[in-house]
Amino acid sequence: MSDTKVEMSTVIQNPNAPSQPNNPLSRKLNKILETRLDNDKEMLEALKALSVFFTDNNLRTRRNLRGDIERRSLAINEDFARIFKEVKEELESVNEDVQAMSTCCEEMTSRLKAVKEQTQDLIVKTNKLQGEK
Repeated sequence: MSDTKVEMSTVIQNPNAPSQPNNPLSRKLNKILETRLDNDKEMLEALKALSVFFTDNNLRTRRNLRGDIERRSLAINEDFARIFKEVKEELESVNEDVQAMSTCCEEMTSRLKAVKEQTQDLIVKTNKLQGEK
């Protein structure tokens, strides 16, 4: 692959132009040529995602690419917000149900305590009566 890089860089360079190692365009071009995509998984994923909706490579689509990406990003974020809102509403509903169950359990616990106190008095009286009998 390094042979290919050398050939590509020699093809791109103008033999009549003075060599300028500090030229920003040359540095950017060399950086692009030195990039190894097979090791950069994030770049591969980005290119795969881009290939889904960037099918025509012409001037108009290249100019609109940033706007298209921003619109897709916005649509994805809106979908996420909508779905997250639904999840939030469902969780709030579950929370209300749990609160209602908790209140019901507290009421039942207080009733059980009251009944236990009443039955305790009855048991004491019953034992006392049985003892007297």
